[in-house]
Amino acid sequence: MRHKITRALALLAAPFALASTVTTGQAAAAASVHYKVTMIRAVDGAVGNVPFALNAAGHTAGLGSFPGIGAQTGYLSTSPTQVTELPGVVPGDPALAHDSAAFGMNSSDTVVGSARQTLPIRQTAVVWHNGVPTDLGILPADDHVEARAINDSGQIAGSGVDTGVAWLYQAGKTTVLPSLPGGRVAGAFGITADGQVLGLSTTSNDVSNAEATVWRNGSPSDLGSLPGSTWSEAHAMNSNGIAVGAAGVGGGEFAPRHPVMFAAGKVIDLWPDLGGSTFGTAFAINKDGTIVGDGRDGWVYRDGVRTDLTTVIPPDSGLTITAAYGINDAGQIAASAAKVGDRHQRFAVLLTPVAG
Repeated sequence: MRHKITRALALLAAPFALASTVTTGQAAAAASVHYKVTMIRAVDGAVGNVPFALNAAGHTAGLGSFPGIGAQTGYLSTSPTQVTELPGVVPGDPALAHDSAAFGMNSSDTVVGSARQTLPIRQTAVVWHNGVPTDLGILPADDHVEARAINDSGQIAGSGVDTGVAWLYQAGKTTVLPSLPGGRVAGAFGITADGQVLGLSTTSNDVSNAEATVWRNGSPSDLGSLPGSTWSEAHAMNSNGIAVGAAGVGGGEFAPRHPVMFAAGKVIDLWPDLGGSTFGTAFAINKDGTIVGDGRDGWVYRDGVRTDLTTVIPPDSGLTITAAYGINDAGQIAASAAKVGDRHQRFAVLLTPVAG
């Protein structure tokens, strides 16, 4: 049972037209946006690898590599040439001092994520203020707790992976969010400016089936899934109430997933021809309804057109955009890239729109 719950929670949740119905004018408008690529790296050799979070100022946080540290650890970058390590919560331990991961941030550069704690060794939810970590002490009986998102009001959403619960932390108190009726497992991946939590919940004792869920004032609502699917998850929602995430295609937890949009009671497949066993997820949406995510590679979806981001960056960059994790209202995108022909190492990049 623990394996299923862990698997369920660890997998990373204005009307639009589908690509097949887009007019020529719309397609031309979407294709005209190109991007300047800025590598997130410091002069001392520190680099960002996976930028899970992006804020309005174009600052990023996620996983990075630092000189002298053998493994990836959490990072914060307030400019593309400044990459600061986010330390763990056990500074005196040579291993745990650098064991952290950053998943979300707000406009004040407050970052949330997780770090390893001792006695016993467990993963705990953490918030970093000015780069200083604080163990939130959430779900102390759970060995795997993650803070996944924070808004500008300081509300934090996350998951207890082993216990299978979603939670909301605000004003120093933690609220365990209920599952959908009949369900027993939930997880939270995102939070809106007004405190709505995005994630998933099961609807029965079968934890291999789950539905994308939004919690409003602590009450869960089912966002639905694709026809024939018994799995979906929501990761973000914009101010117009449009949510994005992923949904299985013809199956449950282990079925291939397509990136989807949840709008006006409908679930729209953003990549109907993704095909094969490829998984894709829509991770973020901005106020204008522009969506980014991953699949075969990183992409942006605008005005009903999905565009491979590698095709709209300078061809001499030598990079392939492998995934896109965040987009702000200025249209900047936080993405991972790899060198053309070599996907062994990923680099965090900031994509800034320029006139096409």
